[in-house]
Amino acid sequence: MNEKTKLEKLNQAFYQFNRASEILQEYYRSLREHVQHLTFELQKKNRELETTLGFLDSIIQSIDEAIVVLDNEKRIIMINKASEELFKIDHSEVKGENFEILGFPLDMNNRSCIVEDSDNERIFSVSVSQVKNKEDSAGYVLLIKDITAMKAKELEDNRNKRLIAMGEMMACIVHELRNPLCSIELYSSMLYRELKGTPYESIARGVSGGVQNLNNFLSNMLYFAKPRIPKKTLFRIDTLVEETLSMITPVIQTRSIIIEHTVESLYMEGDSGLIKQAVMNILLNAVQAIDSEGVIKIYTETKDGFFRLNIEDSGRGIERSIIDRIFDPFFSTKDGGTGLGLSISLRIMQSHGGSISIKSMTGEGTVFSLQFPERLIIKGVDSYVSNTYCR
Repeated sequence: MNEKTKLEKLNQAFYQFNRASEILQEYYRSLREHVQHLTFELQKKNRELETTLGFLDSIIQSIDEAIVVLDNEKRIIMINKASEELFKIDHSEVKGENFEILGFPLDMNNRSCIVEDSDNERIFSVSVSQVKNKEDSAGYVLLIKDITAMKAKELEDNRNKRLIAMGEMMACIVHELRNPLCSIELYSSMLYRELKGTPYESIARGVSGGVQNLNNFLSNMLYFAKPRIPKKTLFRIDTLVEETLSMITPVIQTRSIIIEHTVESLYMEGDSGLIKQAVMNILLNAVQAIDSEGVIKIYTETKDGFFRLNIEDSGRGIERSIIDRIFDPFFSTKDGGTGLGLSISLRIMQSHGGSISIKSMTGEGTVFSLQFPERLIIKGVDSYVSNTYCR
């Protein structure tokens, strides 16, 4: 092969090499552009994913119900703010820990259940959902909802339905008994006047007194059946409590009961006579719950939009099995009790737009809270009295 042929082949090889190099550069530019496009799309998707995850996290954190996410080993992956508030913990303190660290009784095999926290008197509805990754389980999601208020509302609604039914029945009973009782009372009083000064005077007095007691009992039943419309009067709540205490002082002294009270000097608008009757019934209930040498505390507070008059005793307490029935008419745990005192007190509070709540532990005592709407408390009372009553 001569030199000229060799030179032509070398030039041809260089030409092919340069051509291949240009093709590779073209491929490289195309690949680089494609990579840049994919990188841009990936960054865009990452930003969208971060936005979506952030929005999803905001939704989860803003839900009022407690949400707890567990893995298959029941270790905590995530909790929301409602869970932190419920369990009084921080997310960083429990992440990766077993669910038992929360101290919340739970059967993972029960997908839907009601859990009672007797220590804090709260009731929770718990829903357990299994998270699946294709066909395998990836963990659990717990939804824990505080239904204490809802259960209390259900109990109150059921109680009110029973009270209405009992009230209608009692109105009929009172109507049927009142007519013959009036005749008996008339004749017993005539008999007492005839037998006065004779050996049979005490018997006639007993008959007359028994009839009067029965008449008072029927009056209470009639009030329960047809509650009186409250009058709007202005009175001081601390003065009302003092007056009520003075009426039962002899009973308190015979049992060696100590009274501790810190009642605010606030004016209230309502029917002072009815409210005094409600306070009297609760106080007598507290006194009867103490066998001897106990303490009754009376104090006020404002909470959750209500002004509360609390009456706390150190008595025997109320068993949990009957605490939902104590406001039912004719239900009483005391010998000779009529079971109307607390029912009437509740009716009085309801007629003022309020209610009565109760907390009790057997052997430790009971707290009755008479809850008045905060609107009944009159502030700036001097000006109010001057403008309303001193014209």
